[in-house]
Amino acid sequence: MIAKSLRSAPEWPARWAWQKRQDTPIEPLQSHLLGAAAALASAFLWAFSAILFRRLGDAVPAMGINLAKGLVALLFMAFLLWPGGLPQVDGASLTALALSGLVGICFGDTLYFLTLVRLGPRRTLLVGTLIPVVTGLAAVLLLGEQVPWLAWLGMALTLGGVGWVLWQRTAAGEATQRRRSGLFFGGLFVVANALGIIASKVGVADMPALEATFIRQAWAIAGLTFWGLMVRDLLGWVSPLRDPGRMKILLLASLAGAFLGTWLSIVALKYTFTAVAATLNSTSPLFVLPLAALMLGERIRAREVAGAAAAVGGVGLYFASLGWG
Repeated sequence: MIAKSLRSAPEWPARWAWQKRQDTPIEPLQSHLLGAAAALASAFLWAFSAILFRRLGDAVPAMGINLAKGLVALLFMAFLLWPGGLPQVDGASLTALALSGLVGICFGDTLYFLTLVRLGPRRTLLVGTLIPVVTGLAAVLLLGEQVPWLAWLGMALTLGGVGWVLWQRTAAGEATQRRRSGLFFGGLFVVANALGIIASKVGVADMPALEATFIRQAWAIAGLTFWGLMVRDLLGWVSPLRDPGRMKILLLASLAGAFLGTWLSIVALKYTFTAVAATLNSTSPLFVLPLAALMLGERIRAREVAGAAAAVGGVGLYFASLGWG
């Protein structure tokens, strides 16, 4: 998520799209189709990994899932980066990437898994559609950015879609306190990821996205390890993963979401317009609905389908208002 990498960008341009397009001529249609397909595949993989991570949530602490997931993703990225190594990083960029990794991945992804256990994959991914909204609001407050009226309309539509689903009457047998704590952790998860994205703007200004993601992930793992040592429960976090069945699920989920999902989101940003990639990357709540029905046997209500579609549509309006290039 999650981070999802969390779709980091090199800098914060005047119209604050997630990533600045390179100053090259417009790519052929095939290039944009490749980028769109990569974005949709990334959204599907994040939805699929959310289902798998949810299966681990009742047996493995959120910190343990986050740490193990990060280690798996880091190893895959290290394999790809091994021939060329990491570029030189100046102090300001390293500080920004470290802050982004600690806030957005160390804390943000831990909060994501805490939310996932309490709200389930459908509602958690729906809550995740608020990340662009909160990031935009933070940019207004912290960076003095001006937001077009269509972006405000998109934000309102996303908030309305999410709220319509989350504030429906509690289903029979569902623990109210568990739901409330899930909403609390979900709110913190959104804020942490938004702050992580803003912090990453400085850090990735002069670096390729994969190298920057590697540094962010390394700092997140360092933060989680330090956290575990401080509370003297590091082994307790990861010991449930000694079960071979759980380890297989973790490896598959980490490969699908934290590695391939992140990688394909980068491919999408490279080959098509930023707003198109970002909007299609936000369709995970739509993919998770049939996956939850097939893999978890959950009943999907029409209200949830409509709310997810409204939230994704709001994200689309939000990015459309910033320009498609």
